[in-house]
Parts: sequence; structure tokens; C-alpha cells
Amino acid sequence: MSDLRELIRDRSFAQIWGASVVSGLGDKIAIIALYLLIFRMTGRAIDLGLLAAAQIVPAILLGPLTGILLDRFDRKKVMIAAEIASAVVVVAVPLASSPKAVYLLAGLLSAGRQFTGPARLALIPDVVPSSLLDRANSLIMVTRNVVLLVGPAVGGAIVAWHGTDLAFWVDAGTFLVSAAILAARPLRYLDGGQTRTVAADGAGAPRESTWQQLRDGLQVLWGHPRLRFAVLFFAALTFVTAMQQPLVVLLVKTRLGGSDLELGLIVSAAGLGGIVGALAGGLLRTEREPLRAVTWLMAVDGLLLVVFALNRQFVWALVLFALFGAIGTVIHISIATFLQREAPKAHRGRVFGWLGTFIGPLSLASVFIGPAAAGLVGVVAVLAVSGLFEMTVGLIGRWRLPPSMPADSPIAAEPSMPAEPPMPADSPPR
Repeated sequence: MSDLRELIRDRSFAQIWGASVVSGLGDKIAIIALYLLIFRMTGRAIDLGLLAAAQIVPAILLGPLTGILLDRFDRKKVMIAAEIASAVVVVAVPLASSPKAVYLLAGLLSAGRQFTGPARLALIPDVVPSSLLDRANSLIMVTRNVVLLVGPAVGGAIVAWHGTDLAFWVDAGTFLVSAAILAARPLRYLDGGQTRTVAADGAGAPRESTWQQLRDGLQVLWGHPRLRFAVLFFAALTFVTAMQQPLVVLLVKTRLGGSDLELGLIVSAAGLGGIVGALAGGLLRTEREPLRAVTWLMAVDGLLLVVFALNRQFVWALVLFALFGAIGTVIHISIATFLQREAPKAHRGRVFGWLGTFIGPLSLASVFIGPAAAGLVGVVAVLAVSGLFEMTVGLIGRWRLPPSMPADSPIAAEPSMPAEPPMPADSPPR
């Protein structure tokens, strides 16, 4: 508890955390409003799928480029600019007169998230000590799951009572408030200076080309055995979980015979489980070997998914989905903490930027393959096979887990770079 109090009292972390809560709440309100707007425009399920795709594609296309910007420029300023730009975009949504215009604006909003999300992950290790990164990520995940529970309900209520326009205006306000929180005062960096960027290579040092910077980020991510292992695990988890939402709807409706209310309760159980998982993740120390915990948790999650597929009782479905939320949250915390500790500081933005490019296509493939396969062999078979796949990946991963690198290893060490630039005069000491 003393660690959590220390984090909350840290004004730099509090700024980043507070901005993410406000902006995240607005995002959930806007997402509900976007789906309802498209449904009212067309009434077709396929258009809802196109809206979902429009929000995934920017992560695939922009990830590496956003990573370069995050490593080149001040990450906090990039977040502020992205929040202001997102406010401008969301204000334009009520003016959209066609689904195509809504898709375009939804894609631009998603593009803004490709800056703020990786920037936040890359910035937190600059202001939070390594020993507290697990606590910081856990606290962010707790509030994220709370927002996931509250935001859609608030968005639905706003749309029901006042229409979609007000929901988008509220979202624009949250973006501006988030930007104001970040801009309110300078961050206190651990090294006393601003984030090391690829633009500040020292006097007379040639700046790398954009292509070289892209290659550097990919080489760091893929050339480091443990970073590569973490990304492959995250990719496997994404492929299994992305398809689950439509499959769960099918399972509850066709196998369990559940009502709309029962379906809503099952989905909400994942959010409640996520809160519990985030709290548990904050109590568990992950600095020793977070990847080992990830392998075991993934195997357990796969086993529970097989049980969920074979289950015929609503109560047990509720319990199992809560466990999915808890386990998934702990896995995300562990992987995020590991990447923040393991990725070289000067390449951290590109490491998180490349993640979107790797994960985005898997998410798209999963949401199409899962329901299509369920139509051929049944939803129970697809969920059971997904669970067995997850179990296998977890157990093999535990067996093949790369060993920790010694601190003086050339792979684990920061790449050779010119001397750090002088500390800016206006940077407050830590």
C-alpha cells in the first residue's frame, strides 16, 4: 500500500494517470455513440463491422511511424498535440452526413490513440522507478476497467436522452481536459532531464533516416530474444481473445439460451474480473520474472476457456468470464511492465509503436476467422480448440522461455550512442 501511496503522490505519474482516465472515459462514450450513429444510418450489421475495421487499420499502418515520432520528440508534447487534434476530429462527427465520413473520422480518432497509447507506455518508465512499474501499470488497468464498466453505460444514457451529438461534444471536452492536465506543469524525469530522443544525437552527429529508424526499432524488438518472446506471446493471446466477443454472444444465445440481460451480465463480469486482476497485479511483484508468470497464466486461461465452451450453466459462465477478465488483465500488466523495463530507452517509442503493426492484423483476422469457423463446425468446437491452442502455447512457452540477460550483455545493454545532451535549464530535478 505504501508503494501505491507513493505513486499517487508523485505528481508526474498523477498527471499521466489522470489524463488517461479522463480521455479513456470520453473514448468509451464516443465508441458507443459511433456504433449507434452508424446503426441509425444504415441498420446493417456489416456496417458495424466496417466501423470496427476502420478503428483497427490505423494501428497497423501508423505504428512504426508513431514510434519514430515518440523517440524523436518530447513524448508528453506528442500526447498533448494528439489529444487536441482528437478533440477537433470528434467535434466534426456530428457534421458527417454519410457512413463513409463517419468511418474516416473514426479512423482519425483511432490514429490519435496510436499516439497517446504508445506514448503513455513509453513515458511512464521515464517518471516511475523500475521497482514501481508493476504498481503503476496495475493502477492504470484498475481505472481502465472501471472506465470500461462506466463509460459505455454513460455513453448509452447520453445518446438515449440527448442524442449522439452531445456524446461527441462530451468526448471532445474530455480530450481537452486531458491535454490541460498534461500541460499543467512540467514532468519530473528520473534522470533530471527530458526523454532521450533520436533527434538529440549530440553536436555534429548525423541524424538517421526515417527508414533506418524504422529498421532500428524492428531490430531491437525482434533481435532481443526476450522482447521477441513477449511479442509472440502477446500476439497469440490477441488472436485467441479478439474472436471471443462475437463467439460468446453466439454461445450464450444458442447453447445457454441466455437473455439479453444475462449476456450483458456475463460481459460485465469480465470488467469486474479485470478490476480484481489489476488489483492482484499491483500486489504481486513482477520484477523477477514476469514472463514466467505469463506462460502459466496463459495455460490456465486456455484450460478455463475449454471449460467455458463445454459449460451449460449460466452461473458458471459468469464465474468463468470474471476469471478471464482477471487473468487477461494480469497478463497485460506483466507484458507491459516487462517491455517497459527491457526495451532500450531511446527505442522505447518504436518498440510500442511496432506492437500495433504486429497485433492489428491478428485482431482483424481473428474477428473474421472465429465467427466463420463457428458457422462451419460450431461455436463450442471453435472455443474449445482456441482454449487448447492457448494451453499449448503457454506450456511450450514455459519450456522455451529465454533466460534473463546479464546486465552487461551487449543484447540487453542500451545501444551505443553519443553522449547525452545537456540537461535543459527548465527541467525540474527529481
